[in-house]
Amino acid sequence: MDDSGAILSHISSLKYMLDQIDEEIESNFQITREIESEIVRCTEIETNLAVKEAELTKILFMSQFEIIGLLSVTGMSHFL
Repeated sequence: MDDSGAILSHISSLKYMLDQIDEEIESNFQITREIESEIVRCTEIETNLAVKEAELTKILFMSQFEIIGLLSVTGMSHFL
């Protein structure tokens, strides 16, 4: 009977250790999910900023083209 009690105690101890490992794994999964979510969020922000940069670059070039046109029409092309 003592052997059965010792075996059950050992099994109980091993189960407790396994439960602790499972909790740690689940915690690591949660951290990984949070990191992946932040990566997606940062990628979306980066994409939006690239679109805004492209829009501003387009406006800059259009403005430069307009200024060059106005300068050439007014005869002030020597300022180019």
